[in-house]
Amino acid sequence: MPLIDVKNLSVHDPQQQKNIVTNITFSLHRQRCLAVIGESGSGKSTVAKALIDLVAPSLEVEGTIIFDGKTLTNQEAHQWRGKRIGFISQDVMNAFNPIETIGHQMVETFQQHLGLRGKEGKAHAMAGLTRVHLKNPYDLMKKYPYELSGGMLQRVMIGITMMLSPDMIIADEPTASLDAFNRREVIRQLHSLKEETGVTLIVITHDLGVVQEIADELMVMHQGVMLEHGSAKEVFTSPEHPQTKHLLETRLRLSAPTEALRQQKRVEAFLC
Repeated sequence: MPLIDVKNLSVHDPQQQKNIVTNITFSLHRQRCLAVIGESGSGKSTVAKALIDLVAPSLEVEGTIIFDGKTLTNQEAHQWRGKRIGFISQDVMNAFNPIETIGHQMVETFQQHLGLRGKEGKAHAMAGLTRVHLKNPYDLMKKYPYELSGGMLQRVMIGITMMLSPDMIIADEPTASLDAFNRREVIRQLHSLKEETGVTLIVITHDLGVVQEIADELMVMHQGVMLEHGSAKEVFTSPEHPQTKHLLETRLRLSAPTEALRQQKRVEAFLC
C-alpha cells in the first residue's frame, strides 16, 4: 500500500477565477523519492503545500489525500505536520520567529513533537545542527534568525526536520541557497535518511542534479497540470511530452556552464 495516495488534487483561486493546480494524481510508496520539476509558476510548490494544508485560506482545495491508509483531513494535516510529515520550506526567512533564538525555537519544536525537554532538547538540537555541517552549534543556538544567512537558515530547517524522523519529508527547493559543498552534503543526508530509515521524500526542485542523484520517480508540471509521471530514469532518457524535452534540455544547458566553472575552480584551488 502506498504511503501517500493523491487523487484529483486541484487548487482554485476564486478571486481570480482560475485553477492554480488541476487534477494532480499520484501515489508514492515508502522509501521512495518523487522529484517534482517544472518552470516557475507551474504549481509545484502549491501541490506541496496543499498536501499539508499550507495554502492560503483564500484558495479552495479539492481532491483526496490518503496518508498511511487514512484520508487526510485538514485537522490531521496540522497535527501530523512536523512529526509524521516534515516540511522544508523554500521561504526560510519567514519560517522562523525573528524575536526568538534559533536554539529556543529548535528546543520548543522538539518538546512539542518529541517530548524532549531541557538538556535532552538542547542536545538533540546541537546534533541536528552538526548533522547539516553547521559550525559551532552551541554558539549558533544563541543567535537570532536575522544573524544567519539564508543558506544557514535553510540548513537549520533541514536539521530540525531530520531530527524529527518523520515518515515523509516534503522539501521545497532544499538546496536552492546552498553552495556546492553543502548542496552535496544535504543530498547525501536525504539519501541516507531514505535508505536507513525508510522515509519517503517529495522534492520540489529546479536542480536536475538533485533529481539524478536521489529521485526514484519524476513528475513534470506545466501551467498547473501534470505532463508526465514515471520513473526518473525513463523520463530523463525518453521524455514523451515536448514541454518535458524542452525543460530538460534547457536545464541541462543552464547547468553545464555552472558545473564546468565549479570544476575549474576546484582545479585552481588544488593547484594553489
